[in-house]
Amino acid sequence: MRGQKAELPNTLNAYDFGTLAKQERNARVRLRLIGFAHLRDGNSITVTAKMCRVARSTVYDWLDRFEREGLEGLQEREGRGRKSKLPKDQHLVFKEAVLELQNCRSGGRIRGLDVMRLMQEKLGIECSLDTVYRALAKVDLVWISARSKHPKTDPIAQEAFKKTSERK
Repeated sequence: MRGQKAELPNTLNAYDFGTLAKQERNARVRLRLIGFAHLRDGNSITVTAKMCRVARSTVYDWLDRFEREGLEGLQEREGRGRKSKLPKDQHLVFKEAVLELQNCRSGGRIRGLDVMRLMQEKLGIECSLDTVYRALAKVDLVWISARSKHPKTDPIAQEAFKKTSERK
């Protein structure tokens, strides 16, 4: 083994990092847990960094976070990636407005353009259709449906037509 042995926290032996890594769904967190499994097995910081393909300073950062916050310190933090145009505190308002818009319809479903207009008028959010569909997904309003039916359709007349029409 190469590299200098680091001072490892005593609490490192309290966890089975290999098992935790197998259960973890987030790849970044899984990598950290695998790194800690290597450290617990007696590997140095340098060897662990090479095995995980990260810089040594990254492993030191993981150790610092683990010492300060425990196992929770290895989890992903908020702040990665682009921020949503729809703030979390407006999710409920947005969901209720979309459901109200759908319930006010006499026939058919609302479209993305309708929701985009709603976001502009009620919430003051200028966005694209892609943002609209992402916002709908965040508030669990994703539905896939068949073609909408006209309110005046008559299913009995349609079945009678199918029975009396000629087949090709």
